[in-house]
Amino acid sequence: MKASIITSLLIFALSAHAQLTDWQNISSKNFVMKIIHDQNFLYVGTKGGGLVKIDKQSGKQTVLKRADGSMTGNSITDMAFHNGELWVGTEFNGLAKVTDGGIEKFDIKNAGFRINQNISGFYFNADGTMLIGSIASLYVFDGKKCTAVYDINPISPYSYVKRIRADRDGRIWVACYDALNNYDLCVFTSNDLVPYNISYGRVNNIETDKDGCLWIATNKGLVKFDGTDFTHYTPDNSALPEANIADITADENGNLWMLSEHNITKFDGTNFTPHPYQLNVSNDYLLTIDAADDNNVYVGSRFEGLLKLTDNGLAAIPLTDNQLYDSGISISSGCIDGKGIFYASSQNGFQTYNIDTDECHFEPMGVIAQTETDRNGNVWLLWPWFATDTCLVELTATGKKAYMRTDYPFSEADANLIKFDRKNRLWIATNKGLYMRNGETWMAYNKSNSSLTKTVQCMAFDSNNRLWCGTFGSGLFCFDGTRWSNYTTSNTSLPSNYVGTVTVDNNNVLWLNCRDPRYPDKMGSEYGLGLTRFDGNACTTYNHNNSPLPSDCFWDVQVDADNRLWLATAGNLGVVGLTCFDGTEWTIYNTDNSGIALNEVTKITLDPKRGLIWLTHHPGLGLSVARMNNISTAIPSITISSYSDSYYYDLQGRRVLHPAHGIYIKNGRKIIK
Repeated sequence: MKASIITSLLIFALSAHAQLTDWQNISSKNFVMKIIHDQNFLYVGTKGGGLVKIDKQSGKQTVLKRADGSMTGNSITDMAFHNGELWVGTEFNGLAKVTDGGIEKFDIKNAGFRINQNISGFYFNADGTMLIGSIASLYVFDGKKCTAVYDINPISPYSYVKRIRADRDGRIWVACYDALNNYDLCVFTSNDLVPYNISYGRVNNIETDKDGCLWIATNKGLVKFDGTDFTHYTPDNSALPEANIADITADENGNLWMLSEHNITKFDGTNFTPHPYQLNVSNDYLLTIDAADDNNVYVGSRFEGLLKLTDNGLAAIPLTDNQLYDSGISISSGCIDGKGIFYASSQNGFQTYNIDTDECHFEPMGVIAQTETDRNGNVWLLWPWFATDTCLVELTATGKKAYMRTDYPFSEADANLIKFDRKNRLWIATNKGLYMRNGETWMAYNKSNSSLTKTVQCMAFDSNNRLWCGTFGSGLFCFDGTRWSNYTTSNTSLPSNYVGTVTVDNNNVLWLNCRDPRYPDKMGSEYGLGLTRFDGNACTTYNHNNSPLPSDCFWDVQVDADNRLWLATAGNLGVVGLTCFDGTEWTIYNTDNSGIALNEVTKITLDPKRGLIWLTHHPGLGLSVARMNNISTAIPSITISSYSDSYYYDLQGRRVLHPAHGIYIKNGRKIIK
C-alpha cells in the first residue's frame, strides 16, 4: 500500500514567519573610542565591538553588546558615571543608562532626540538635568526626555559635541567638532550655544582640573583659562613635547594627561613629563586616554585596541571575544566559500571568519570592493575602480591568482560588480559594458553589439541561466545567450528606468528596487521607489505607503530556499531594518526586537547548508549572524511507498535517483546536499 504523508507542520511552516534566532554580533575590538574607570572596573568602549567591562583585580572581562540585549549599540562614543549609574552614548543607537537592574534606552522614539547618532558629551547639572551632545545638536535631558534642544552651527555640513565641562565660575564650556571651525569651542548659556573664538589654534578637546581651571587641547599647544587670563603652552615656550594634542584628561591626583602623535605627556601644573611611545601596527594612531594615577594610564588605538602605559612603553591588553581584525567592512562585502568560511573585505585587506571554530584570519592587501563565491566554492576579490594594477584575485584551496588590468579586455574599463552564472562563467559589469569569461575566452557586450548603453548596476540569473541586469537610465535588460530584451517605463509599469538592485526568486519572478531618476546614487528611503515584482509581463510595486516596508530604498535583496525575500533597507537608522517578505506577510528585524547589530544592512549572505543568514553592516559595525528557523520545504504533500522510503524528492515532489547539490526531501524531511 501507498501511504500519503501530508504533514500539518509543513503547511504551518508555509504560513509562518522565517524566525531568526541565536543572534551573534561578529566584530573587532581593535578600535577603542572611549575609556573610563571607577574604583573596581575599567570600561572600554569600542567601535563595533560593544562595551568591555574589566575587573581591575581579577582581570575578568565582560562584554555588553547588542546581540544579547546587554547594550543598546555596539559602537560606543562616550561614557560617564553619575549617582551609581553608567550613562553610555552610542554612535548609532541613542543613549543608554546601565544600572544593576538592567539597561534603559533613550532615542528618537521615546526621548525626543532628533537623531540617534553620535551621542556624546555628558554634563550633569545641579538640578538633576543633563546636557547631552549629538550630531548638530545639544540637548537638555531630564532623565527621561529632552526638554530643550540647541543647534550647533546650523550652516555647517557636519558638527557634533565632543565634551562638556564647567569651570570654577560655573561657565559651561562645550567642545565641538565643526566642519567650518566656527563652533569648535562654545559657552552654553540658559538660552543659546555661543561660539567662543580663541586665537591659539583649533580646539581638539577640553578638561577642567581640581581648581576648576579650563584646559584646552589644541593643534597648536595647550591652553589654560583661569577665568580671567589665557596661558598658552607650546614646545617653543615650555617642555611640552608636541603641539598637536589629540585628547586630554585629569587623573585622581589632579594631574593632566595628554595624547599627541609620539608622546603621552603628564603635566602636574609645573612640569611636563613626556612618555615617548611607538605603535606596533602600521598606520595606527591613538584616539582616547584615561588615567587614574601614574600606574594606571590607558589609551585606545585604531588597530591595536586597549593599551596600558608602562615603564617600557605601551603594552597591549587583549580584549575578549575579539572575532575580527577590523569591523570596517566594505559595503558590498560578504560571501561563503565551499567550506562555510565567511569572507569580508575592508580598506586594509580581507579577513575570514570560521563560525564553527571562532577563528579569524586577516591578510593585508589594498582596498577591496567586493567578495563573491563561484560555483566551485572559490572566493573572488574585486578591486575598486581606482585600482591601477590588480583588478581581480581568485582564492582557491591551493593558493591565489591575481588578474591584472592590462592582461584582459576590460583594461580600459572600471569594474563595479562581478557575478557567476549557473555554468560558473564570470560576468563583470563595468562602465564600458559587460564582460563574460568562458574558460579562457572573453566576450564583451556593449553598445556596439548589444542594447546596453548605460553602466550595469546589478545582475542576477534565473533558472534558465538568463542574465537580468539593471541599469541607471536604460531600465532592465534580459539576455538569453542570443537575444537582448529591454524593459523600461515605456513598455512596462516599472516605477523608473533606474534599477539599483535585482534578484530572481525560485519561480523565476524578478524583484527590483528602482530609484528616483534625480538621485539614483543616494541611499535613503526618499530616493528609492519600493519593491517591484516583475513576472516578465506585469509589475506590482510595494512601498511604505501600501505595505509595512520601513524604507523604499534597498542596499540588497536575496531569496532563500523557501522563496522568501530578504531586504536590506536603507535610510533612517531609527526606523529601517532587515525585512523578510514571504509573499503575504512582512517581518522586520531591528534593534528594538532582535539582536541585530545595526538597523542598516548593506549586504545579505545566505548560508543554506547551515541555515544561517549573515548581514554586513556599514560603516564599521562588523557582521550580524542569525539562525533561520521555521523554514518550510514548500511541498504540501509527497506520496511514498512506505514510511521508511529512502528515495530523494525534489521541490516539485519528483523522485530523484542521483541527487546532485541542492535541496531535497527524504523521509519527509528537508535535506541539503
